[in-house]
Amino acid sequence: MKVKSEMGCYVTLTLIFYGWSLSSCSKFPPRMYYYINQNMTWFQAQNYCREHYTDLATFDSYDDTSMREPTLSYKAAWIGLFDDPKSWKENLGNESNSWRWSVSGEAGKTTFEAWASGEPSFTNGSESCVVVNPDGTWGDATCAGAYAFVCYTVTNQTERVYHFIPTVKSWNSAQEYCRQHYTDLAVIENAEENALVFSKTANQTSWIGLYRVPWTWSDGSHGSFKNWRGLQPDNLSLNQFCVVEVWPQHYCDDVPCSLSRPFICHQVTTLKTTVGMKIMTDADMTDPAVIEQFLQQIVKRLTNLRWTDFKLQWKNLPSDQTKKT
Repeated sequence: MKVKSEMGCYVTLTLIFYGWSLSSCSKFPPRMYYYINQNMTWFQAQNYCREHYTDLATFDSYDDTSMREPTLSYKAAWIGLFDDPKSWKENLGNESNSWRWSVSGEAGKTTFEAWASGEPSFTNGSESCVVVNPDGTWGDATCAGAYAFVCYTVTNQTERVYHFIPTVKSWNSAQEYCRQHYTDLAVIENAEENALVFSKTANQTSWIGLYRVPWTWSDGSHGSFKNWRGLQPDNLSLNQFCVVEVWPQHYCDDVPCSLSRPFICHQVTTLKTTVGMKIMTDADMTDPAVIEQFLQQIVKRLTNLRWTDFKLQWKNLPSDQTKKT
């Protein structure tokens, strides 16, 4: 980007794009995919991909799933999608697939838990919302299930006041109701609060505000694309936390991470481009503070246009090049 000031100063702004620079630029793939015809467990495959490429394969769309060598013969191969139970079963965790409270939407904000034996279980691969059981323990349940629920408000003394709603609703509908009439679905951060909530429920299974968003990509991407097959994921035998792509339909299927399978890695590619633009301004474009403010405005504009993963680099053209320009 070329900028001319009234002082006759020319500067060049170079935009360096990484990955998906523009949401509409799908014709510029940010990743190259590589099929590795070696049988490994999911975690072994992850280590291999990180050592030789970028990571296990991440897909943002169905178009990504078809970007392979044309003669692949595998039936099922590991991809980067997984749901590590260490971040939600062994502790509350602070990973992107960990438990979080509705009111904050942030993981890792509490250490208290009251899980029943064997919970959370992620049964049928569909339990990602939490109820208080009739005995006061917690269990994960399908968010579409219909249960009574507990809302809360906060007094001036920062004490939580809990409100039991006997009407049965799904977790999302209960959340909407609580936010409309109170503060949110119940937050429980110690044994005393848990006992108080339990005392309000009249021994009815009831929603509280704890939930999680299962499945994440190995490289930390937050894409929502998951091309599940049929009734998958089902977490059969409660040990299916890693995902294979089934070929040639490119379906996703959850299976035990300990299985040996071939796998698909991806390598992030870098798209570098310079965008030219001439702007007249009275500002002193040799002043670092002015340049910084200008760059911040450009970042804001590009972000509003849904540009992502870009860097801006400011360069001053040499005086002879300026005259030639």
